[in-house]
Amino acid sequence: MGKIKSITYEAFYNVQSKLFLIVNDVLAFFTILSVVGVVLETVESLQKYSYVFLAIEYVSVAIFTIEYIGRIIAAQKKSSYIFSFFGIIDLLAILPTLIGFTNFTFLKSARILRIMRFLRMLRLAKLMRLKSVHKKDLEEYSEIYRINVKIYFLTLFTAIVIFASLIYVAEGHTQNEFKNIPISMIWASKVIIGGVPEAIPKTIAGNIITIMARFTGLILFGLLINIVGMSVKKILFGSEEIIPQQKNKI
Repeated sequence: MGKIKSITYEAFYNVQSKLFLIVNDVLAFFTILSVVGVVLETVESLQKYSYVFLAIEYVSVAIFTIEYIGRIIAAQKKSSYIFSFFGIIDLLAILPTLIGFTNFTFLKSARILRIMRFLRMLRLAKLMRLKSVHKKDLEEYSEIYRINVKIYFLTLFTAIVIFASLIYVAEGHTQNEFKNIPISMIWASKVIIGGVPEAIPKTIAGNIITIMARFTGLILFGLLINIVGMSVKKILFGSEEIIPQQKNKI
């Protein structure tokens, strides 16, 4: 048991381990693949490829389940991971599909909660930050700006996909403008960046989602202003060195 815990720790928590980089690159790939699968399976013209989406679903969930168990085994305080933000997201990423294996129709409807899996993309932003901290080229202060920009756009894309999925669930049965997630992403993009979408939600849930999307857009705009401000500061006053204490806090 001690050896298993050591291996799982190296794979999921030791950022400086090669195994960590390999495992998390694989997890990142299947996270993106599963998200793409959930998005595309809502397109009516692609229903003939449902067997492909089903295969992606089951393989991804199998890998995410192994990851979830592995993180619990490796965690020093298991409850801290289980009830943490990412612990809950990891559980929600696999639970709807596992429930869907039952023969109860009303439980199978819980598979719609798979949209919560999109929040796993936030782990990709966290991973990107962790991996970059240990690169030698981060001794160049300008590299931090590039990393922040990448993280910002990844977070923006994640927000667009999440709100597109939510509005699809809430309004997909009422308007053609929300008939699938890819089309709904156009609406979500306009709302988050402050534009005026053509389609107006008709349900209470749809209006709540719109408000949440607007608020998220304001937060992301604030982050963008901060990143741009840092870049302008660098252009005007030149680069600065990061003292060791600051680097350890990144």
